[in-house]
Amino acid sequence: MNGYEICKSAFLRLGFDNENAVSLHKNTTMRDFEFINQIAEDLSLTPIETMSQEIIWNKKQTEAVISGVAMLLCFIEGENNKSQVFTSIYNARRASLLGETAKIKDTLPVAEGGDVL
Repeated sequence: MNGYEICKSAFLRLGFDNENAVSLHKNTTMRDFEFINQIAEDLSLTPIETMSQEIIWNKKQTEAVISGVAMLLCFIEGENNKSQVFTSIYNARRASLLGETAKIKDTLPVAEGGDVL
């Protein structure tokens, strides 16, 4: 998958058919590129350098980016009803991804000198 396919998926989720998504996409490539990288940065993912670059994210990360791009497109296009839905979807996927980063390690308490209490 590349940047173009991420945007196409976001357009389709918003209800645009293939023809409308492609024509809309041709006019907004730079905006779409910025949206993808904005969401990637928010999710602590490696940004893409070009729209044709193959992404290195896993499926769960890619789905979160697609939802985020769809959310941003709702805001720009004035789709108020859909924006609430896609904001909720994006926030849930974001929380799921970012919640995986914390790890709790079992340790014994240690005094300042390094001795076990």
